[in-house]
Amino acid sequence: MGEKTFKYIKKPSWFGEEGPIYEHEGLNETLRVLFDQSTNGVKQMSVWETSFPPGAGIPLHKHPSPVEELLYVLRGKGIETVGDEQREVGPGSAIFVPPEVEHRIVNTGDEMLMLLVVVSPPGIVEKELFQKRIKKATQTWQKEYL
Repeated sequence: MGEKTFKYIKKPSWFGEEGPIYEHEGLNETLRVLFDQSTNGVKQMSVWETSFPPGAGIPLHKHPSPVEELLYVLRGKGIETVGDEQREVGPGSAIFVPPEVEHRIVNTGDEMLMLLVVVSPPGIVEKELFQKRIKKATQTWQKEYL
């Protein structure tokens, strides 16, 4: 009997099980896809985790209408800019980015900055971000003890 494949309940890893992992080399960003049109058939949103090492981030940019984006900080700290607002963010911070509004984030901490990203509608933002598929990713904040 083969392994059960789950479509709605995911337990992805950084080793590529249950969802693809991509790298955006120009931004030094690693993206772990949780739900999108190609992997789960979702129709109204895409969801992924993204991570940046210290000093890295996403430069000022905006998404075309009707794209809306939600960011939720899982780990690390940084500075987020949305329109004319700028604020330090850390675990538990939630950010909403409306269509056509310039925004950026920079990792100002000394560990990986990890975000949960929800984008609606799906398929627009991902075309630029999901560049190079990778087999697995090792996050620098993971430690191996003796």
